[in-house]
Amino acid sequence: MADIPPEMMAAGRPEVQVFAEDERLFRRFHPDHLDGDEIAIDAVELPDVSVNRERFGPPEWLLLDVGHEDWGVLAFLVRDIPPHRQVWHRGVVPYTLEPRHVPLRHNYPHSEVRVYREGIRIIRGDRQTPGNLHLLDPDFHLRWREHIVLASSIVIHPKSSE
Repeated sequence: MADIPPEMMAAGRPEVQVFAEDERLFRRFHPDHLDGDEIAIDAVELPDVSVNRERFGPPEWLLLDVGHEDWGVLAFLVRDIPPHRQVWHRGVVPYTLEPRHVPLRHNYPHSEVRVYREGIRIIRGDRQTPGNLHLLDPDFHLRWREHIVLASSIVIHPKSSE
């Protein structure tokens, strides 16, 4: 990681779970996820979409990690998620999408957009924790990703890989 600005360090600061509706959330994306000025749907994926909060830092901080210097950064508003509201899929399956501030030691602005189905958080899982991705309907996943991509704007264009 490049030199980290001191303001980016968590330094014992607490999580802040209050999100303003007009706060932007930043997500970096690979140059291959851009077609002209169109952001590809692959730039966003559930569950636990990793983002940084505008309230705690600029979009440039997402490009400090080694290997990500040439990537782009998109932004969408918290109100585009939509927080604390059930989204019905096919009229019968309730999903809830929620922004959560999840600071990392070297990245205080780090947050996630989490998805819940009938109150159960959907996670990928790892070696210690089994995932439950089967609860995430592929059609709902596609629809939500399209929604966020359409609501997003590019705040930092990726550098051309050519």
